Amino acid sequence: MLWVRSKASDGTSFRQEYHLTPKDGDLHSKTMLLNGKPLELTDNGDISHLSPVLVSAHSLMTIAPLSMKFVVFPYFEASGCN
Repeated sequence: MLWVRSKASDGTSFRQEYHLTPKDGDLHSKTMLLNGKPLELTDNGDISHLSPVLVSAHSLMTIAPLSMKFVVFPYFEASGCN
């Protein structure tokens, strides 16, 4: 059985979302947006910090056309993983 706890130990119940879309909706764009902000390289060639959007764990999950979404459930419990 799988579920997301109804209440985390600190009283919050959220998921972390990382939504990737092409700039201006152009699939040929060389710029990708993460949660609406351009992904850019740092001066030493690393990817900049990836900040998630926090969303209520119980809200409807949607994915825009021509995009990708990565979702993290920090308080996810699976009986086989205990």
